[in-house]
Amino acid sequence: MKLIKEKLHIFGKLQKYEENILNYEIIILIGLIIEDLFAKVFFAPAAWREAIFLLVQAFLMAIIVSVNIYERYMAKKQNGPSILMTLAKLLKYVALTSYISTLWHGVFFYIVPLLPIAFHCISNGCKKTAPLLITSWIFQLGSQIFLCYIIQSSVDRRAAMEYFIGLTVKYVLFGLFSHICGRIYRIYMRGQEENSILIDRLSDKYVQLEQAKKEIQAHNDRLRETNRKLEETNQKLTSSIAEFFTLQQISQAITSIFDVNELLKYVNDVIMGVMGAYHSTIALCGGSQNKLKVKVSSIFDKKDYAIVSDYINSDVLQPCIYEGKSMIDNDVDPENYPFTKGRDIHSLICVPFLAKGVPLGLVLVEHSIKDAFTDENVRLLEIICQQVSIAIENARLYQQMQKLATLDGLTGAYNRQYFQDKLETEFNKAQQGNYNLSLIIFDIDYFKKFNDTYGHLFGDQILKALSSYVMKTLRKEDIFARYGGEEFVILMPHTSLELAAEKAEELRKGISELAITNNLVAASVNISAGVASYPKTARRPIDLLNSADDALYMAKRGGRNLVKVAKPLED
Repeated sequence: MKLIKEKLHIFGKLQKYEENILNYEIIILIGLIIEDLFAKVFFAPAAWREAIFLLVQAFLMAIIVSVNIYERYMAKKQNGPSILMTLAKLLKYVALTSYISTLWHGVFFYIVPLLPIAFHCISNGCKKTAPLLITSWIFQLGSQIFLCYIIQSSVDRRAAMEYFIGLTVKYVLFGLFSHICGRIYRIYMRGQEENSILIDRLSDKYVQLEQAKKEIQAHNDRLRETNRKLEETNQKLTSSIAEFFTLQQISQAITSIFDVNELLKYVNDVIMGVMGAYHSTIALCGGSQNKLKVKVSSIFDKKDYAIVSDYINSDVLQPCIYEGKSMIDNDVDPENYPFTKGRDIHSLICVPFLAKGVPLGLVLVEHSIKDAFTDENVRLLEIICQQVSIAIENARLYQQMQKLATLDGLTGAYNRQYFQDKLETEFNKAQQGNYNLSLIIFDIDYFKKFNDTYGHLFGDQILKALSSYVMKTLRKEDIFARYGGEEFVILMPHTSLELAAEKAEELRKGISELAITNNLVAASVNISAGVASYPKTARRPIDLLNSADDALYMAKRGGRNLVKVAKPLED
């Protein structure tokens, strides 16, 4: 392709030879004029004849210059040859050959008019150049003979014949040269046509290749786009499988782990693994003010744990817990998050536990690098928290149900059934651990009289006030229950008979000093109590209860408002 373009470029320059000939013809003519003037200065025979020659030369020169100007003008206006252009060229060659004949040494410059004819032959062919060649030969021969006749007043036939033969031979040779040039021209034109056809075909092929390239490129683009979508789909599928597996594991844990604290520990470990987190902390709401309290955390350093526990209720987390809004910050400023101070935390996520719109707590996930978390992490954590929230709520409901099932609805003390179960359990523990287990049983003296005098509502108020006082004075491990009506029992592990009797006496005095009032009535009550203990007064659970009950009746028979101790067993 490059070689063809270079050849076409060279031949294209040859086609434009006429533009260069027009530029150089004037220079050549000026040179001829100068040479002729120089020759005539030294060789001119007659002044009047030279004057005529000068006029003829001026006239011919004017024709040549005019035709040149016309050719330049037409070259700008027309793309191809015309009749006027052909006549103009013919006139120029007649004038040029005639002008050459008027020169003093004109016989030496016959080649000058043949030069443009040669270039014309190269570009237009021999047939189109033949008329110009014949015309130039006729006028050059005729004008030369005519000038010889004028100068010498006669013509030497022998010299004329020699000139005729010489000039004719030269023109014949030049005609052969023109024929060769014409053949070159035809070969060139055929080559040019073939090249043009080849270029057109190559252009078509190039266009086809470009189109094919564009189609292939478009196909590749579609393949890349399809591949990108497949990769995205694969990533989403992989992520979905991972999420599904995680949620499945949590669901299994929810159904198999009934203790809330154990469940939270398991969930916290799962979150650490899924998120690749630096720390994870779970805090739940509780207490009278419904404040957050850390339940589970991966933070082992006591100082860092204390910082998180102290600042877990900071204002920056309030929207999360009270408005149910998740938080993500990948450029943590410790000034804004006081619970991160001194712990090198740069990214965090905070997601609330919500049950029916009620805040239950939150999970705080932290990392030591910036931009550690994405919105996808937040979304997955929200799904996990939704599942765990249900488990937390169910556990709380279960605890409430358990509490309702074991507590007396009026006094808040444990009920009789719960006490019976705990009596068996604690008695077995005491036997296995070989430690004392004491029991206090008491009731309110003349309680029926209070009910009859002040009504059952005031009687209920007495029971609640008495129970509240007793629960405040007992240890955490002591079990206080309403055994029936106005009768109560206290089970005291690791307590001897003597210490239990002292506790019973302390309760008797404290209850007698209680002032129980409502808007209309004020009253005080007394109790009678019996005390028994394993192994000093009983060997079995039922014996422990019966011996304490016998001591209570002893107090009743002794005048009430008394504490009596069961008799020790005989060895």
